[in-house]
Amino acid sequence: MARIRGLFLVGFWCTAVAVLAPFLIALALITGNENAIYDPVRLFVRVGLALVGVRVEVNGGKHLKKDQAYIFTPNHQSFIEVPLMVTYIGRNPGYLAKKEVFKYPIFGYGIRLIGVIPVDRQHSASAVESARQATANLKKGKSYVVYPEGTRSPDGNLLPFKKGAFMMAIEAGVPVVPVSISGASAIMPKQQIKIYPSTVRITLHEPIETSEYTRENVSELVELARGRVASGLGSSEC
Repeated sequence: MARIRGLFLVGFWCTAVAVLAPFLIALALITGNENAIYDPVRLFVRVGLALVGVRVEVNGGKHLKKDQAYIFTPNHQSFIEVPLMVTYIGRNPGYLAKKEVFKYPIFGYGIRLIGVIPVDRQHSASAVESARQATANLKKGKSYVVYPEGTRSPDGNLLPFKKGAFMMAIEAGVPVVPVSISGASAIMPKQQIKIYPSTVRITLHEPIETSEYTRENVSELVELARGRVASGLGSSEC
Protein backbone atom coordinates (compact mmCIF):
# COMPACT_ATOMS: atom_id res chain seq x y z
CA MET A 1 0.00 0.00 0.00
CA ALA A 2 2.86 2.40 0.72
CA ARG A 3 3.99 2.13 -2.89
CA ILE A 4 0.47 2.69 -4.19
CA ARG A 5 0.03 5.74 -1.97
CA GLY A 6 3.37 7.13 -3.16
CA LEU A 7 2.57 6.63 -6.83
CA PHE A 8 -0.89 8.12 -6.33
CA LEU A 9 0.45 11.25 -4.62
CA VAL A 10 3.20 11.89 -7.16
CA GLY A 11 0.78 11.18 -10.01
CA PHE A 12 -1.87 13.46 -8.51
CA TRP A 13 0.55 16.35 -8.14
CA CYS A 14 2.18 15.84 -11.55
CA THR A 15 -1.19 15.62 -13.30
CA ALA A 16 -2.36 18.80 -11.59
CA VAL A 17 0.80 20.61 -12.69
CA ALA A 18 0.59 19.31 -16.26
CA VAL A 19 -3.06 20.27 -16.68
CA LEU A 20 -3.11 23.59 -14.85
CA ALA A 21 0.37 25.03 -15.40
CA PRO A 22 -0.33 26.80 -18.73
CA PHE A 23 -3.45 28.47 -17.33
CA LEU A 24 -1.81 29.47 -14.05
CA ILE A 25 1.23 30.89 -15.84
CA ALA A 26 -1.00 32.89 -18.17
CA LEU A 27 -3.01 34.21 -15.23
CA ALA A 28 0.14 35.19 -13.34
CA LEU A 29 1.45 37.05 -16.40
CA ILE A 30 -1.85 38.84 -16.95
CA THR A 31 -2.38 39.86 -13.33
CA GLY A 32 1.26 40.29 -12.32
CA ASN A 33 0.39 38.38 -9.15
CA GLU A 34 2.43 35.30 -8.24
CA ASN A 35 -0.41 34.11 -5.99
CA ALA A 36 -2.09 32.97 -9.21
CA ILE A 37 0.47 30.15 -9.11
CA TYR A 38 1.09 29.69 -5.39
CA ASP A 39 -2.54 29.49 -4.21
CA PRO A 40 -3.66 26.63 -6.51
CA VAL A 41 -0.38 24.79 -5.83
CA ARG A 42 -1.03 24.98 -2.10
CA LEU A 43 -4.56 23.68 -2.57
CA PHE A 44 -3.38 20.63 -4.50
CA VAL A 45 -0.58 19.97 -2.01
CA ARG A 46 -3.05 19.97 0.88
CA VAL A 47 -5.59 17.81 -0.96
CA GLY A 48 -2.95 15.29 -2.05
CA LEU A 49 -1.54 14.94 1.46
CA ALA A 50 -5.00 14.50 2.95
CA LEU A 51 -5.86 11.77 0.45
CA VAL A 52 -2.83 9.69 1.45
CA GLY A 53 -3.21 10.22 5.19
CA VAL A 54 -0.41 12.74 5.82
CA ARG A 55 -1.10 15.32 8.52
CA VAL A 56 0.90 18.52 9.01
CA GLU A 57 1.40 20.45 12.25
CA VAL A 58 3.01 23.90 12.14
CA ASN A 59 4.35 25.82 15.12
CA GLY A 60 6.10 29.18 15.42
CA GLY A 61 4.65 31.29 12.61
CA LYS A 62 3.84 34.06 15.09
CA HIS A 63 7.52 35.07 15.03
CA LEU A 64 7.38 36.18 11.40
CA LYS A 65 6.67 39.74 10.24
CA LYS A 66 4.28 40.01 7.32
CA ASP A 67 6.39 42.22 5.02
CA GLN A 68 9.83 40.96 6.00
CA ALA A 69 11.90 38.79 3.67
CA TYR A 70 13.65 35.83 5.27
CA ILE A 71 15.95 32.96 4.42
CA PHE A 72 14.40 29.77 5.77
CA THR A 73 16.95 27.07 6.59
CA PRO A 74 15.21 23.71 7.17
CA ASN A 75 16.75 20.32 7.65
CA HIS A 76 16.26 18.06 4.63
CA GLN A 77 15.09 14.47 5.00
CA SER A 78 12.65 13.87 2.16
CA PHE A 79 11.42 15.08 -1.21
CA ILE A 80 8.06 15.81 0.39
CA GLU A 81 9.52 18.76 2.30
CA VAL A 82 9.67 20.98 -0.78
CA PRO A 83 5.88 21.19 -1.29
CA LEU A 84 5.48 21.39 2.49
CA MET A 85 7.63 24.52 2.68
CA VAL A 86 5.78 26.14 -0.21
CA THR A 87 2.45 25.45 1.49
CA TYR A 88 2.88 25.87 5.22
CA ILE A 89 5.31 28.71 6.06
CA GLY A 90 3.02 31.63 5.26
CA ARG A 91 5.25 32.99 2.50
CA ASN A 92 5.69 32.70 -1.27
CA PRO A 93 9.23 31.35 -1.12
CA GLY A 94 11.72 31.00 -3.92
CA TYR A 95 14.26 28.21 -4.17
CA LEU A 96 17.66 27.47 -5.57
CA ALA A 97 16.95 24.35 -7.63
CA LYS A 98 19.02 21.93 -9.66
CA LYS A 99 19.19 23.10 -13.27
CA GLU A 100 17.77 19.75 -14.43
CA VAL A 101 14.26 20.61 -13.20
CA PHE A 102 14.16 23.48 -15.71
CA LYS A 103 14.43 21.18 -18.73
CA TYR A 104 10.63 20.82 -18.84
CA PRO A 105 9.69 23.98 -20.78
CA ILE A 106 6.32 24.97 -19.27
CA PHE A 107 7.21 23.86 -15.74
CA GLY A 108 10.62 25.52 -15.93
CA TYR A 109 9.14 28.77 -17.17
CA GLY A 110 6.51 28.73 -14.43
CA ILE A 111 8.94 28.24 -11.56
CA ARG A 112 11.18 31.00 -12.91
CA LEU A 113 8.18 33.31 -12.66
CA ILE A 114 7.98 32.72 -8.91
CA GLY A 115 11.67 33.29 -8.25
CA VAL A 116 13.11 29.79 -8.45
CA ILE A 117 16.71 30.04 -9.68
CA PRO A 118 18.60 27.23 -11.45
CA VAL A 119 21.88 26.06 -9.94
CA ASP A 120 24.59 24.19 -11.80
CA ARG A 121 26.30 22.32 -8.99
CA GLN A 122 29.07 21.11 -11.30
CA HIS A 123 30.35 24.63 -11.97
CA SER A 124 31.19 26.77 -8.96
CA ALA A 125 31.16 30.08 -10.85
CA SER A 126 27.63 29.40 -12.07
CA ALA A 127 26.52 28.41 -8.56
CA VAL A 128 27.94 31.65 -7.16
CA GLU A 129 26.04 33.65 -9.78
CA SER A 130 22.82 31.85 -8.83
CA ALA A 131 23.40 32.80 -5.18
CA ARG A 132 23.93 36.42 -6.26
CA GLN A 133 20.62 36.41 -8.11
CA ALA A 134 18.84 35.06 -5.05
CA THR A 135 20.55 37.66 -2.85
CA ALA A 136 19.34 40.42 -5.17
CA ASN A 137 15.79 39.05 -4.94
CA LEU A 138 16.05 38.91 -1.14
CA LYS A 139 16.91 42.62 -1.12
CA LYS A 140 13.73 43.22 -3.13
CA GLY A 141 11.61 41.40 -0.54
CA LYS A 142 11.49 37.83 -1.86
CA SER A 143 11.95 35.11 0.76
CA TYR A 144 13.98 31.98 -0.03
CA VAL A 145 14.17 28.44 1.27
CA VAL A 146 17.73 27.09 1.25
CA TYR A 147 18.65 23.67 2.62
CA PRO A 148 21.94 24.26 4.46
CA GLU A 149 22.81 20.56 4.60
CA GLY A 150 23.16 20.72 0.81
CA THR A 151 21.46 17.37 0.23
CA ARG A 152 18.87 15.08 1.75
CA SER A 153 20.08 13.18 4.77
CA PRO A 154 20.50 9.48 3.91
CA ASP A 155 19.28 8.31 7.32
CA GLY A 156 17.20 11.25 8.59
CA ASN A 157 19.96 12.50 10.91
CA LEU A 158 20.99 16.16 10.76
CA LEU A 159 24.08 16.76 8.61
CA PRO A 160 26.66 19.58 8.97
CA PHE A 161 25.49 22.94 7.61
CA LYS A 162 27.19 24.75 4.75
CA LYS A 163 27.74 28.52 4.88
CA GLY A 164 26.14 29.56 1.58
CA ALA A 165 22.62 30.32 2.81
CA PHE A 166 23.97 32.31 5.74
CA MET A 167 26.29 34.41 3.58
CA MET A 168 23.31 35.21 1.37
CA ALA A 169 21.35 36.37 4.42
CA ILE A 170 24.25 38.52 5.66
CA GLU A 171 24.80 40.13 2.26
CA ALA A 172 21.09 40.80 1.78
CA GLY A 173 20.63 42.03 5.35
CA VAL A 174 17.71 39.68 6.06
CA PRO A 175 17.07 37.42 9.07
CA VAL A 176 17.54 33.67 9.04
CA VAL A 177 14.64 31.47 10.14
CA PRO A 178 15.82 28.03 11.25
CA VAL A 179 13.17 25.41 10.49
CA SER A 180 12.86 21.95 12.03
CA ILE A 181 10.95 19.38 9.99
CA SER A 182 10.34 16.22 11.96
CA GLY A 183 8.86 12.99 10.64
CA ALA A 184 9.25 13.57 6.89
CA SER A 185 11.67 10.69 6.33
CA ALA A 186 9.26 8.30 8.03
CA ILE A 187 6.49 9.41 5.69
CA MET A 188 8.48 9.39 2.44
CA PRO A 189 11.97 7.86 2.77
CA LYS A 190 14.78 9.12 0.56
CA GLN A 191 14.87 7.60 -2.95
CA GLN A 192 11.57 5.79 -2.43
CA ILE A 193 8.20 6.59 -3.97
CA LYS A 194 6.36 5.34 -0.92
CA ILE A 195 4.05 7.12 1.52
CA TYR A 196 3.44 5.97 5.09
CA PRO A 197 0.54 7.85 6.72
CA SER A 198 1.71 9.85 9.71
CA THR A 199 2.21 13.40 10.98
CA VAL A 200 5.02 15.74 9.93
CA ARG A 201 5.81 18.59 12.30
CA ILE A 202 7.21 21.90 11.09
CA THR A 203 8.70 24.27 13.66
CA LEU A 204 9.51 27.82 12.55
CA HIS A 205 12.03 29.08 15.08
CA GLU A 206 12.48 32.70 16.05
CA PRO A 207 14.31 34.65 13.32
CA ILE A 208 18.01 35.35 13.82
CA GLU A 209 19.05 38.88 12.87
CA THR A 210 22.19 38.95 10.75
CA SER A 211 23.30 42.57 11.12
CA GLU A 212 26.09 41.66 13.55
CA TYR A 213 27.49 38.83 11.44
CA THR A 214 30.13 39.04 8.71
CA ARG A 215 32.15 36.65 6.58
CA GLU A 216 34.62 36.43 9.47
CA ASN A 217 32.13 35.17 12.06
CA VAL A 218 29.55 33.49 9.83
CA SER A 219 30.44 30.15 11.43
CA GLU A 220 28.85 31.37 14.66
CA LEU A 221 25.60 32.08 12.79
CA VAL A 222 25.75 28.65 11.14
CA GLU A 223 26.13 26.87 14.48
CA LEU A 224 23.42 28.96 16.15
CA ALA A 225 20.95 28.12 13.35
CA ARG A 226 21.91 24.45 13.35
CA GLY A 227 21.42 24.25 17.09
CA ARG A 228 17.91 25.65 16.80
CA VAL A 229 17.04 23.24 14.00
CA ALA A 230 18.33 20.32 16.08
CA SER A 231 16.27 21.48 19.08
CA GLY A 232 13.06 20.85 17.15
CA LEU A 233 13.92 17.32 16.01
CA GLY A 234 13.41 13.98 17.67
CA SER A 235 16.38 12.25 19.32
CA SER A 236 16.68 9.86 16.37
CA GLU A 237 16.93 12.78 13.89
CA CYS A 238 19.81 14.75 15.46
